[in-house]
Amino acid sequence: MMTPAELKKHMKGVCFVNVTPFDEDGTLRIDSYRENLRFTLDKVKNVECTITPCGSNGEFASMSEEEHKTVLKTCVEEVAGAHPVIAGAGRASTYETVKMCKFAQEVGADGVQIIHPYYFVPTPEGMYEHYKHIAEAVDIGIIVYNNPAFSQSWINGKLMRKMIDDFGGKICGVKENTPHLMLFNSMVKALKGTDVSIHSGFGEQWYAYQFPYGADGLVTPFGNFFPEYPIKMYEAAQRYDFDEIRSLLNMMDPYYSFVGRCAAARGDTGVATKPGGSIYGEGNVRFGVLKEAMRLMGLPGGHMRLPLTGLNDKERDELKEILRALKLV
Repeated sequence: MMTPAELKKHMKGVCFVNVTPFDEDGTLRIDSYRENLRFTLDKVKNVECTITPCGSNGEFASMSEEEHKTVLKTCVEEVAGAHPVIAGAGRASTYETVKMCKFAQEVGADGVQIIHPYYFVPTPEGMYEHYKHIAEAVDIGIIVYNNPAFSQSWINGKLMRKMIDDFGGKICGVKENTPHLMLFNSMVKALKGTDVSIHSGFGEQWYAYQFPYGADGLVTPFGNFFPEYPIKMYEAAQRYDFDEIRSLLNMMDPYYSFVGRCAAARGDTGVATKPGGSIYGEGNVRFGVLKEAMRLMGLPGGHMRLPLTGLNDKERDELKEILRALKLV
Protein backbone atom coordinates (compact mmCIF):
# COMPACT_ATOMS: atom_id res chain seq x y z
CA MET A 1 0.00 0.00 0.00
CA MET A 2 1.37 3.39 -1.05
CA THR A 3 1.05 6.78 0.53
CA PRO A 4 -0.60 9.47 -1.61
CA ALA A 5 2.81 11.02 -2.24
CA GLU A 6 4.14 7.69 -3.49
CA LEU A 7 1.11 7.06 -5.67
CA LYS A 8 1.48 10.44 -7.35
CA LYS A 9 4.83 9.30 -8.75
CA HIS A 10 3.01 6.55 -10.68
CA MET A 11 0.11 8.66 -11.95
CA LYS A 12 1.15 8.81 -15.57
CA GLY A 13 0.90 6.48 -18.51
CA VAL A 14 -1.81 3.87 -18.93
CA CYS A 15 -4.49 2.92 -16.41
CA PHE A 16 -5.98 -0.48 -17.22
CA VAL A 17 -9.57 -1.03 -16.10
CA ASN A 18 -10.81 -4.61 -15.61
CA VAL A 19 -14.11 -6.14 -16.62
CA THR A 20 -16.00 -8.34 -14.17
CA PRO A 21 -17.11 -11.71 -15.61
CA PHE A 22 -20.60 -13.02 -14.86
CA ASP A 23 -22.34 -16.22 -15.90
CA GLU A 24 -25.43 -15.96 -18.10
CA ASP A 25 -27.57 -16.10 -14.95
CA GLY A 26 -25.62 -13.21 -13.43
CA THR A 27 -23.40 -15.21 -11.06
CA LEU A 28 -20.04 -13.58 -10.35
CA ARG A 29 -17.14 -15.69 -11.69
CA ILE A 30 -14.19 -14.73 -9.54
CA ASP A 31 -12.09 -17.56 -10.99
CA SER A 32 -12.57 -16.04 -14.44
CA TYR A 33 -11.71 -12.62 -13.07
CA ARG A 34 -8.40 -14.00 -11.82
CA GLU A 35 -7.66 -15.58 -15.19
CA ASN A 36 -8.37 -12.37 -17.08
CA LEU A 37 -6.30 -10.29 -14.70
CA ARG A 38 -3.37 -12.67 -15.05
CA PHE A 39 -3.59 -12.28 -18.83
CA THR A 40 -3.31 -8.50 -18.47
CA LEU A 41 -0.55 -8.63 -15.89
CA ASP A 42 1.53 -10.93 -18.07
CA LYS A 43 1.25 -8.47 -20.96
CA VAL A 44 2.15 -5.37 -18.91
CA LYS A 45 4.76 -6.71 -16.50
CA ASN A 46 7.43 -4.36 -17.86
CA VAL A 47 5.11 -1.36 -18.29
CA GLU A 48 4.61 1.60 -15.96
CA CYS A 49 0.86 1.48 -15.41
CA THR A 50 -1.94 1.25 -12.87
CA ILE A 51 -4.74 -1.30 -12.48
CA THR A 52 -8.34 -0.40 -11.63
CA PRO A 53 -10.99 -2.97 -10.66
CA CYS A 54 -14.67 -2.11 -10.22
CA GLY A 55 -14.84 0.91 -12.49
CA SER A 56 -17.55 1.48 -15.08
CA ASN A 57 -16.18 -1.34 -17.26
CA GLY A 58 -16.24 -3.52 -14.15
CA GLU A 59 -20.01 -2.99 -13.77
CA PHE A 60 -19.57 -2.02 -10.12
CA ALA A 61 -23.02 -0.43 -9.94
CA SER A 62 -24.60 -3.81 -10.72
CA MET A 63 -22.77 -5.61 -7.91
CA SER A 64 -23.69 -6.12 -4.28
CA GLU A 65 -21.42 -4.72 -1.60
CA GLU A 66 -19.98 -8.17 -0.89
CA GLU A 67 -19.33 -8.88 -4.57
CA HIS A 68 -17.65 -5.49 -4.92
CA LYS A 69 -15.41 -6.28 -1.95
CA THR A 70 -14.58 -9.73 -3.31
CA VAL A 71 -13.38 -8.30 -6.62
CA LEU A 72 -11.31 -5.57 -4.95
CA LYS A 73 -9.62 -8.03 -2.61
CA THR A 74 -8.94 -10.47 -5.44
CA CYS A 75 -7.36 -7.77 -7.59
CA VAL A 76 -4.99 -6.67 -4.83
CA GLU A 77 -4.01 -10.30 -4.22
CA GLU A 78 -3.33 -11.02 -7.89
CA VAL A 79 -1.42 -7.82 -8.64
CA ALA A 80 0.67 -8.42 -5.51
CA GLY A 81 2.47 -5.09 -5.65
CA ALA A 82 3.58 -5.35 -9.28
CA HIS A 83 1.61 -2.21 -10.14
CA PRO A 84 -0.43 0.29 -8.13
CA VAL A 85 -4.03 -0.82 -7.64
CA ILE A 86 -6.52 2.03 -7.72
CA ALA A 87 -9.75 0.50 -6.48
CA GLY A 88 -13.04 1.67 -7.89
CA ALA A 89 -14.83 2.46 -4.63
CA GLY A 90 -17.55 4.95 -5.53
CA ARG A 91 -21.08 4.14 -4.42
CA ALA A 92 -24.30 6.13 -4.60
CA SER A 93 -24.03 7.63 -1.10
CA THR A 94 -21.22 9.18 0.90
CA TYR A 95 -21.72 6.66 3.71
CA GLU A 96 -21.42 3.63 1.42
CA THR A 97 -18.49 5.16 -0.44
CA VAL A 98 -16.55 5.77 2.77
CA LYS A 99 -17.19 2.16 3.81
CA MET A 100 -15.86 0.86 0.51
CA CYS A 101 -12.82 3.14 0.65
CA LYS A 102 -11.96 1.90 4.12
CA PHE A 103 -12.24 -1.68 2.92
CA ALA A 104 -10.01 -0.96 -0.08
CA GLN A 105 -7.37 0.45 2.25
CA GLU A 106 -7.68 -2.54 4.60
CA VAL A 107 -6.98 -5.05 1.82
CA GLY A 108 -3.98 -3.10 0.51
CA ALA A 109 -5.17 -0.99 -2.41
CA ASP A 110 -2.84 1.90 -3.23
CA GLY A 111 -5.61 4.37 -3.99
CA VAL A 112 -9.32 4.70 -4.66
CA GLN A 113 -11.15 5.95 -7.74
CA ILE A 114 -14.34 7.78 -6.78
CA ILE A 115 -17.14 8.61 -9.18
CA HIS A 116 -19.50 11.34 -7.97
CA PRO A 117 -22.76 10.29 -6.27
CA TYR A 118 -24.79 8.95 -9.17
CA TYR A 119 -28.42 9.11 -8.07
CA PHE A 120 -28.88 12.26 -6.01
CA VAL A 121 -26.91 15.06 -7.68
CA PRO A 122 -25.32 17.17 -4.93
CA THR A 123 -24.80 20.90 -4.74
CA PRO A 124 -21.18 22.11 -4.92
CA GLU A 125 -21.20 22.18 -1.11
CA GLY A 126 -22.48 18.60 -0.96
CA MET A 127 -19.91 17.46 -3.51
CA TYR A 128 -17.12 19.07 -1.50
CA GLU A 129 -18.34 17.42 1.70
CA HIS A 130 -18.60 14.04 -0.06
CA TYR A 131 -14.93 14.05 -1.00
CA LYS A 132 -13.91 15.67 2.28
CA HIS A 133 -15.42 12.76 4.22
CA ILE A 134 -13.51 10.30 2.05
CA ALA A 135 -10.23 12.20 2.46
CA GLU A 136 -10.68 12.22 6.24
CA ALA A 137 -11.58 8.53 6.38
CA VAL A 138 -8.59 6.98 4.58
CA ASP A 139 -4.85 7.48 4.31
CA ILE A 140 -4.49 6.39 0.68
CA GLY A 141 -4.73 8.57 -2.42
CA ILE A 142 -7.94 9.57 -4.18
CA ILE A 143 -8.59 9.71 -7.92
CA VAL A 144 -11.59 11.92 -8.68
CA TYR A 145 -13.65 10.33 -11.46
CA ASN A 146 -15.22 13.30 -13.25
CA ASN A 147 -17.77 11.43 -15.38
CA PRO A 148 -20.82 13.56 -16.23
CA ALA A 149 -22.43 10.90 -18.43
CA PHE A 150 -22.85 8.48 -15.53
CA SER A 151 -23.11 10.80 -12.52
CA GLN A 152 -25.02 13.63 -14.23
CA SER A 153 -22.63 16.05 -12.52
CA TRP A 154 -19.22 17.56 -13.17
CA ILE A 155 -16.72 19.19 -10.82
CA ASN A 156 -15.37 22.34 -12.45
CA GLY A 157 -11.80 23.54 -12.16
CA LYS A 158 -12.48 25.99 -9.34
CA LEU A 159 -14.07 23.40 -7.06
CA MET A 160 -11.48 20.78 -8.00
CA ARG A 161 -8.64 23.12 -7.07
CA LYS A 162 -10.28 23.93 -3.73
CA MET A 163 -10.57 20.24 -2.93
CA ILE A 164 -6.94 19.66 -3.88
CA ASP A 165 -5.76 22.56 -1.74
CA ASP A 166 -7.94 21.67 1.26
CA PHE A 167 -7.57 17.89 1.52
CA GLY A 168 -3.96 17.59 2.63
CA GLY A 169 -2.48 16.06 -0.51
CA LYS A 170 -4.97 13.17 -0.62
CA ILE A 171 -6.16 13.88 -4.17
CA CYS A 172 -3.63 12.31 -6.53
CA GLY A 173 -5.34 12.49 -9.88
CA VAL A 174 -8.38 13.35 -11.95
CA LYS A 175 -9.90 10.88 -14.39
CA GLU A 176 -11.52 13.41 -16.71
CA ASN A 177 -14.45 12.27 -18.84
CA THR A 178 -15.84 15.53 -20.09
CA PRO A 179 -16.67 15.24 -23.80
CA HIS A 180 -15.69 18.89 -24.30
CA LEU A 181 -12.08 19.58 -25.20
CA MET A 182 -12.08 23.12 -23.84
CA LEU A 183 -13.49 21.98 -20.50
CA PHE A 184 -10.70 19.41 -20.39
CA ASN A 185 -8.26 22.23 -21.02
CA SER A 186 -9.85 24.28 -18.24
CA MET A 187 -9.21 21.41 -15.83
CA VAL A 188 -5.58 21.19 -16.95
CA LYS A 189 -5.23 24.89 -16.16
CA ALA A 190 -6.89 24.44 -12.77
CA LEU A 191 -4.34 21.75 -11.85
CA LYS A 192 -1.37 23.86 -12.89
CA GLY A 193 1.12 24.26 -10.07
CA THR A 194 -0.07 21.13 -8.26
CA ASP A 195 1.30 17.58 -8.30
CA VAL A 196 -2.09 16.18 -9.30
CA SER A 197 -2.27 14.34 -12.63
CA ILE A 198 -5.06 14.30 -15.18
CA HIS A 199 -5.92 11.27 -17.30
CA SER A 200 -8.08 11.09 -20.40
CA GLY A 201 -10.98 8.95 -19.27
CA PHE A 202 -12.26 8.31 -22.79
CA GLY A 203 -9.24 6.27 -23.81
CA GLU A 204 -7.11 6.28 -26.91
CA GLN A 205 -9.26 8.28 -29.32
CA TRP A 206 -9.63 11.24 -27.02
CA TYR A 207 -6.15 10.96 -25.57
CA ALA A 208 -4.84 11.64 -29.08
CA TYR A 209 -6.47 15.07 -28.86
CA GLN A 210 -5.95 15.71 -25.16
CA PHE A 211 -2.30 14.85 -24.58
CA PRO A 212 -1.09 18.07 -26.29
CA TYR A 213 -3.23 19.96 -23.76
CA GLY A 214 -1.52 18.19 -20.89
CA ALA A 215 -3.11 14.77 -20.32
CA ASP A 216 -0.67 12.72 -18.25
CA GLY A 217 -2.06 9.43 -19.46
CA LEU A 218 -5.15 7.54 -20.50
CA VAL A 219 -7.64 5.10 -19.04
CA THR A 220 -8.45 2.11 -21.22
CA PRO A 221 -10.45 -1.13 -21.24
CA PHE A 222 -8.24 -2.61 -23.96
CA GLY A 223 -5.98 -4.18 -21.36
CA ASN A 224 -8.61 -6.88 -21.12
CA PHE A 225 -7.71 -8.25 -24.56
CA PHE A 226 -5.35 -5.94 -26.48
CA PRO A 227 -3.05 -4.03 -24.07
CA GLU A 228 -0.42 -3.47 -26.74
CA TYR A 229 -2.67 -0.87 -28.38
CA PRO A 230 -2.89 1.68 -25.52
CA ILE A 231 0.75 1.13 -24.62
CA LYS A 232 1.81 1.99 -28.17
CA MET A 233 -0.53 5.00 -28.18
CA TYR A 234 0.96 6.40 -24.98
CA GLU A 235 4.52 5.81 -26.16
CA ALA A 236 3.80 7.49 -29.51
CA ALA A 237 2.33 10.49 -27.71
CA GLN A 238 5.43 10.84 -25.56
CA ARG A 239 7.47 11.05 -28.77
CA TYR A 240 4.92 13.42 -30.38
CA ASP A 241 4.83 10.88 -33.21
CA PHE A 242 1.58 11.95 -34.86
CA ASP A 243 2.09 9.61 -37.81
CA GLU A 244 2.14 6.64 -35.45
CA ILE A 245 -0.85 7.97 -33.53
CA ARG A 246 -2.81 8.31 -36.77
CA SER A 247 -1.75 4.82 -37.84
CA LEU A 248 -2.91 3.32 -34.55
CA LEU A 249 -6.28 5.06 -34.71
CA ASN A 250 -6.76 3.97 -38.31
CA MET A 251 -5.92 0.40 -37.31
CA MET A 252 -8.65 0.43 -34.65
CA ASP A 253 -11.25 2.36 -36.65
CA PRO A 254 -13.15 -0.79 -37.73
CA TYR A 255 -13.58 -1.72 -34.06
CA TYR A 256 -14.74 1.75 -33.04
CA SER A 257 -17.07 1.96 -36.03
CA PHE A 258 -18.52 -1.42 -35.13
CA VAL A 259 -19.27 -0.25 -31.58
CA GLY A 260 -20.97 2.81 -33.03
CA ARG A 261 -23.14 0.71 -35.35
CA CYS A 262 -24.16 -1.56 -32.49
CA ALA A 263 -25.11 1.45 -30.39
CA ALA A 264 -27.05 3.10 -33.21
CA ALA A 265 -29.04 -0.09 -33.79
CA ARG A 266 -30.34 -0.13 -30.23
CA GLY A 267 -31.26 3.24 -28.76
CA ASP A 268 -32.09 3.36 -25.06
CA THR A 269 -34.78 4.33 -22.57
CA GLY A 270 -33.30 7.65 -21.49
CA VAL A 271 -35.60 10.66 -21.26
CA ALA A 272 -33.02 13.43 -21.12
CA THR A 273 -29.93 14.51 -23.01
CA LYS A 274 -26.98 12.83 -21.33
CA PRO A 275 -23.61 14.57 -21.21
CA GLY A 276 -21.21 12.45 -23.19
CA GLY A 277 -23.96 10.41 -24.81
CA SER A 278 -22.49 11.01 -28.25
CA ILE A 279 -19.22 9.53 -26.99
CA TYR A 280 -20.57 6.53 -25.14
CA GLY A 281 -23.37 5.67 -27.54
CA GLU A 282 -26.75 4.41 -26.46
CA GLY A 283 -27.38 1.47 -24.17
CA ASN A 284 -23.73 1.14 -23.12
CA VAL A 285 -23.28 -1.60 -25.71
CA ARG A 286 -19.52 -1.00 -25.77
CA PHE A 287 -19.20 -3.07 -22.60
CA GLY A 288 -20.84 -6.01 -24.32
CA VAL A 289 -18.54 -5.63 -27.33
CA LEU A 290 -15.54 -5.73 -25.02
CA LYS A 291 -16.63 -8.90 -23.27
CA GLU A 292 -17.51 -10.57 -26.57
CA ALA A 293 -14.07 -9.74 -27.96
CA MET A 294 -12.53 -11.43 -24.94
CA ARG A 295 -14.62 -14.56 -25.42
CA LEU A 296 -13.73 -14.73 -29.10
CA MET A 297 -10.07 -14.67 -28.07
CA GLY A 298 -10.59 -17.52 -25.60
CA LEU A 299 -10.68 -15.35 -22.49
CA PRO A 300 -13.55 -15.77 -19.99
CA GLY A 301 -15.01 -12.30 -20.42
CA GLY A 302 -18.37 -13.57 -19.29
CA HIS A 303 -21.76 -12.02 -19.88
CA MET A 304 -23.18 -8.62 -19.09
CA ARG A 305 -25.23 -8.45 -15.91
CA LEU A 306 -28.74 -7.17 -16.46
CA PRO A 307 -29.97 -4.60 -17.21
CA LEU A 308 -27.02 -4.42 -19.65
CA THR A 309 -27.12 -6.85 -22.56
CA GLY A 310 -24.67 -8.26 -25.09
CA LEU A 311 -24.41 -8.83 -28.84
CA ASN A 312 -26.52 -10.89 -31.21
CA ASP A 313 -25.14 -13.66 -33.45
CA LYS A 314 -24.75 -11.45 -36.52
CA GLU A 315 -22.82 -8.84 -34.54
CA ARG A 316 -20.67 -11.55 -32.99
CA ASP A 317 -19.67 -12.82 -36.44
CA GLU A 318 -18.82 -9.31 -37.60
CA LEU A 319 -16.71 -8.68 -34.52
CA LYS A 320 -14.80 -11.89 -35.11
CA GLU A 321 -13.80 -10.69 -38.58
CA ILE A 322 -12.60 -7.38 -37.12
CA LEU A 323 -10.49 -9.20 -34.55
CA ARG A 324 -9.14 -11.49 -37.26
CA ALA A 325 -7.99 -8.46 -39.25
CA LEU A 326 -6.19 -7.26 -36.11
CA LYS A 327 -4.57 -10.72 -35.86
CA LEU A 328 -6.12 -11.26 -32.44
CA VAL A 329 -7.98 -14.45 -33.38
